[in-house]
Amino acid sequence: MKDSMSNTDIRLILPELREVGEGAFIKNVYQYGSIFVLKLYQPGGGTAQLLIQLGTRIHLTEYARKAPRQPPHFCTVLRKYLREKRVISIKQHDLDRIVIIEVGDDNETYKLVAEMFGSGNLLLLDPKDTIFIAMHYKKMRDRDIIPKAVYEFPPQRGEDIFNISEESLDSLLEGSNANIVRTLASRLNLDSHSCEEICALANVSPRLMVPEIDSQSLADLNKGYLEFTQRLKRGVSGANVVLDNEPSEDDDEPDYVAFLPFGFELYREQPCQTFDTFSEAVDEFFGVSESELEDEQLEDAQTKEEKRLQRIIEKQEESIHSLAEKAERMREVGELIYSHFTIAQEILDTITKARTDGIPWDDIIKRIEEGKKKGISTALHIERIIPSQGQIVVQLNGSDVILDVRLTAQDNASLAYDQAKKAESKINGAKTQIDKTKAKLAKLESIIAEPETKKVAIKKRTKKWYEKYRWFISSEGYLVIGGRDAKSNETLAKRQMSANDIFLHATIHGAPYTVIKVPDEAPGETTLKEAAQFAVTFSRAWLDGLTGGDAFWVNPEQVSFTPPAGEYLPAGSVMLYGTKNYIRNVPVELSVGILIDGEYAIPISGPPTAVESQTDYFVKVIPGETKKGQLVKDVLSRLKQLVPEDQVVLIEQVPQEDMMRVLPSGEGRIINVS
Repeated sequence: MKDSMSNTDIRLILPELREVGEGAFIKNVYQYGSIFVLKLYQPGGGTAQLLIQLGTRIHLTEYARKAPRQPPHFCTVLRKYLREKRVISIKQHDLDRIVIIEVGDDNETYKLVAEMFGSGNLLLLDPKDTIFIAMHYKKMRDRDIIPKAVYEFPPQRGEDIFNISEESLDSLLEGSNANIVRTLASRLNLDSHSCEEICALANVSPRLMVPEIDSQSLADLNKGYLEFTQRLKRGVSGANVVLDNEPSEDDDEPDYVAFLPFGFELYREQPCQTFDTFSEAVDEFFGVSESELEDEQLEDAQTKEEKRLQRIIEKQEESIHSLAEKAERMREVGELIYSHFTIAQEILDTITKARTDGIPWDDIIKRIEEGKKKGISTALHIERIIPSQGQIVVQLNGSDVILDVRLTAQDNASLAYDQAKKAESKINGAKTQIDKTKAKLAKLESIIAEPETKKVAIKKRTKKWYEKYRWFISSEGYLVIGGRDAKSNETLAKRQMSANDIFLHATIHGAPYTVIKVPDEAPGETTLKEAAQFAVTFSRAWLDGLTGGDAFWVNPEQVSFTPPAGEYLPAGSVMLYGTKNYIRNVPVELSVGILIDGEYAIPISGPPTAVESQTDYFVKVIPGETKKGQLVKDVLSRLKQLVPEDQVVLIEQVPQEDMMRVLPSGEGRIINVS
């Protein structure tokens, strides 16, 4: 799941921003929580809006949001120094997630610096590049964001991806004991999502450990890397939003999975919606709530929502067609294996024996090529070996069939039939989703057809994809998510955990699977401890009234969903291999607070150090004797005492069930107010 722009996304969207922004005048600045909108006027070219959401995105937006009644102090300062100034340039710093917008007139220039990494920041620099004002002030190991200090960029991370040759990529991997994605993300200035795409283009497993890479996989990886960098150089082409072809049962429509500047091999089998510009794709992905829209834009927004639902129905129908084709294809694969059973088993036995005898993949490939020259039947059937995936591509009756070398011919055929059945079961789910989406469309059409009816909200607050899980943002800016039950544990580990992430679990029964999402640089000790505390706090430890517990973390490649031969693995369970990194004696406690985002109050909870870095409005809760229903009321009551008077109404609008979802199961008690 992708929910923020990478450094390469920013590189690719810059031409769109420059075309509209450079030379334009800033007519006004608006702030909606962490979202800022610059209203631009280009002489002879009309108006446009540049949106900046700290730590998340920067793009042009078509939504006409209504101005807040009272702009925050930070926004007021920006207006004073930016209004009626011309945008001189819009630049990216060193392929980093930092955008510098230089504005000014004949007398002086200022720089608006948008930091898009971590939780993000927005700074205004004076003509001498000293910090005039910043959204967030903080002191860090390598630099300080404080008033009147000269602004310093963070240290450059990783090698320049456009200066890596084939030989350089080989040496880049040297000495690493991690998997490919983790190694690339830590040594290149690339996010893990892009590194996984490189692996997909190379047809190499992202979880393959670097010491196990053979020459064929290394050559494939170089080709994948070259293809990805060439696509980046070509720029935006077919910008799109990827839809989830397996929505959860609670969703009325498919989730948006990712926004992309061009098609990704990672999502080749998933439906997508294309756009003319990258900004339009990002704008669609994040959307806007009805409460943000200008009153005169409501009717247009309803029409746009109608078109959006129609597009979703089309994509759902495409998904059904794709699933049907996949089911047919996998049944054909199963039948081909059975009809050529002897050949398939002989090939598998030969390869398995060679590997058991310790023969390297490179030598096996050479022997196959020699066998083909000699006309050996089994060798002639082998099209290709993919060592990193443990797969053999064989020709059976003129069709390519992929065999897993770890399975027998019988098991490979059974696996193909199982995949066909799974695709067919998804078709039924997709049909149900189409019915739900059509019902929403019919309801919306009836509203549009009755103009005399009072306009209604077309959208509630658009929740992030991770809000279906337990979650928090660490004090270092990393997203940490945890399962709510056995089913969501399994979904989290199988579908949301990428090769660069970190998997945690408490040593206590009934703990959620916990994943730290790592886009590029590995998290520090602070995030690891906070995630461990999160895992322990939401475990059985809370119900048992414990004051502390232990947790451990491992890398994704140490997590397996397949039991050892002859053993049974219950649904939702995983096998863990290798060394576990323990974090001992973390306290069972959490802070519960409210994050004010424009016109919404969003309940959040997590380790105190994490929550307290996100909001000033929180209370600390530990296991206790107060029933959960009453505890929710007590928390909301305390929070109303903490927020400014004009925001009390936002707390009153928070549904109790939303607050209940951020608390652990069981009783508790508040131990402080601030």
